[in-house]
Parts: sequence; C-alpha cells; structure tokens
Amino acid sequence: MIKKTITYTDFLGTERTEDFYFNLSKTELNDMQMSVDGGFAAQLDKMIKAVDNKEIYKAFRKIVLASYGELSADGKYHIKEDEHGFKLCNRFRQSPAYEVLMDEITKDESTIAEFCNGIMPREITEATKEKPKGEFHPVK
Repeated sequence: MIKKTITYTDFLGTERTEDFYFNLSKTELNDMQMSVDGGFAAQLDKMIKAVDNKEIYKAFRKIVLASYGELSADGKYHIKEDEHGFKLCNRFRQSPAYEVLMDEITKDESTIAEFCNGIMPREITEATKEKPKGEFHPVK
C-alpha cells in the first residue's frame, strides 16, 4: 500500500492537503491479469515494447484508479466502494487531487515503477523477481 500526501486547490479555490491510499490485492491483480486475452501484464509489455505511449498511459490510469481506496479508521480495510456500491475511484478521478497525482507520478519511468511496486503486495513483488516475465503466475 502507498499513502500519497497530495496538496491541491479545490474547485472553490481552497488549498487542501490530504492523504490518499492506493493498493491492489492479489485477487485484484489476478482479476486484471485475466481480464485481457493473453494477460494484462503481457499486453502492457507489448505496449511498452511498441512504445505506444497513449495505450501505456490509459493502462496506467486503469491501474491507478483500480488501486484507489479509503483506509478505514482502524486500518483494517482499504475501502473501494461506498455502502451503495459506488466506486470511490470515480469520485477521486473527478477531483483536482487526481490531476496532481497523475502529473507527479507520470514524470518519468522511475516514478511510475515506484508507484506500481508500492501498490502491490510484497509477496507479489518478491515473486515477480523470481519468475520469467510475460507469464501469468497467480500468487497463493
């Protein structure tokens, strides 16, 4: 999980500083992987090799929004939907904080990689160091 402290100016002109939380569970990562023929990771790798910046950016936006949630007061839950089933990432995407975050983390490849590594469970980042790239390996 990553906590990003973001300072932004809201639509009424008030400067705000807030903490935002991003995390992907193993299940969410497996769901993303299985959502695309050939696997999400392989599709992303193909985009990177083709230097298809438009599609890379769209995929990265998907990752950022899928990882957004609000931390419960007791720290037990990373909540991604409200009590009515509304995805909280939709509200975040419409805020100036989202723009600030995207500007910050898309500056260069290292900040993108740092964000992606930070939102993944440690077991996955450790497992991917040992596995060949381009293959789907669910983590148990």
